[in-house]
Amino acid sequence: MMHCILNQKDHSFLTNINKGELMDYVTDTHSLVWYFKEDSRLSKKALKAFEQTKEEGLIVVPSVVLAEIMFIAKKGNITLTFEESLNKIEEYENFDIAPLDADLLKVANNEADMEMHDKLIVATALYFNATLITKDKLIRDSGMCSTTW
Repeated sequence: MMHCILNQKDHSFLTNINKGELMDYVTDTHSLVWYFKEDSRLSKKALKAFEQTKEEGLIVVPSVVLAEIMFIAKKGNITLTFEESLNKIEEYENFDIAPLDADLLKVANNEADMEMHDKLIVATALYFNATLITKDKLIRDSGMCSTTW
């Protein structure tokens, strides 16, 4: 059965990061691909973020990340297929997919001017009050959301 987050309000299982507990994370495309492929380009801190949610917390996968994987896999830019990505997300209890809906688009509409997929990924992190796992220096330096790498 595919995991899917319906909306922020319905998901009390998301960890409350304000209580000092382990946090929930949102992943960008490269981080997710590198994690699933066990690629050495994934930083140690990023790997730790993915791994610690196996015990407590959640990895939120924005729908746009899956769309980007579909696109770059078909172009042959990565060896991970879209189907493999979905299978791995389904396999792990600590992964859920965040839909692209009107509430998330409202958050994205208020964000700085950046590429659309980056804007939607940042908006997902903000919407779920989660830390974004990203190597993207522009996003990390922007301070728009909490990040780890």
